Formats: sequence, C-alpha cells, structure tokens
Amino acid sequence: MLTGANGTLSAPISGFAGPPGAPLRARAAGLVSPGMRDTLFALAPLLPAVAEFGSYTADFLGLVWPERFSGAQKLRRGVRKPGCDFDATFGYPCDAEARHREEKHFADEAR
Repeated sequence: MLTGANGTLSAPISGFAGPPGAPLRARAAGLVSPGMRDTLFALAPLLPAVAEFGSYTADFLGLVWPERFSGAQKLRRGVRKPGCDFDATFGYPCDAEARHREEKHFADEAR
C-alpha cells in the first residue's frame, strides 16, 4: 500500500515488474506531489551512499522509478570532523568560547 498527497494505491509488488508494470508505476508516481518527486530525484545521487536510506532506493523508490533508483548501494566512509567544524556545516558556527574549549579539549590529540 502506497499513500501520498494524491491518494492511496494498494497493489502487489509483482505488479510493478517489467513492461506490464508501467501503468501501475505511473499510478504510484502520481501519488506524490511534483515538489516531493523533484526532491526525491534531486536526492537520488546521495541516497545509495547513506546506509539509513540506501535500502529505500531499491525496495520502494526503485519500484516506482526503476530508471532513477535501481543502482546498488555504494556506502562511503564519512570524514570525522571536530564538533565546531561539523556544526558549521549545518549553519551553526561555534562562538570563540566554544572554539577555545574544543581546542583545549583536543590539544593532546594534535601532537
């Protein structure tokens, strides 16, 4: 069962397979809003690299849009950053006091 902004669709997984599944895939794709579809398509290159989302690409999104979401999962090891640098990537830079605390805390690791 798939539910989206434009309704609900109940169908067996086998119904999405191959060329005969094209009409069902089109119905399922029509459940989401154009904005949601565009967001999913924009995220498509990133999803296989994220363990938490990688399984959704083949298991769900690949049923509806196999041409965009059928690639194998390609997990990449992340780069660990100090807290202040990590927070800054989300738009929350540390103030001078927090930066000083961090430098003091990790001073021994830098040697």
